[in-house]
Amino acid sequence: MSGPKEGMGSAASDTRPAAGELEHVLRFRTLEEAEATLRRLDGMLRESRGVKDSEAATRVLEIAREGRRRAQMIAGNQRVTASKRAEKEEIRQWFRVWLEAPDAFFDWLELRKGSAEFRERFGQK
Repeated sequence: MSGPKEGMGSAASDTRPAAGELEHVLRFRTLEEAEATLRRLDGMLRESRGVKDSEAATRVLEIAREGRRRAQMIAGNQRVTASKRAEKEEIRQWFRVWLEAPDAFFDWLELRKGSAEFRERFGQK
C-alpha cells in the first residue's frame, strides 16, 4: 500500500480525530471561541474539498460532530451553571446548523446573533 495513514483506518469509525487534534482545533469556552472554531473548521473543510481530499474532509466533519457532542454533554450537565448550559446549548445548535448547511451557516449565524432572543439571552450584538 502507498503512503502512511497517520492513524487513519479505512473504516468510518477509524476517522475519529485524535485528542491532540481536538485540543488544537476544537475550542468553545465562549460564543466567540465557538464562532472562531467554526470559521477554522469551515476553512479546513473548504480547503480539503478544494483539493479533493475526502479523508481530510471526513476528519473535519468528525471534529465538528465531536464539538456538537461535547457541547451537548455540557449543556445537559446539571453541575454546570444555568447560564453556561444555555451557552453550550446555543453552541451545540451552531455546530448542528454548520454540519447540516455549511454554505449557509455564517449568514444564518449573523441573523441568529441579531435576533432579539439571542441578545436577551446572551447580551450581545
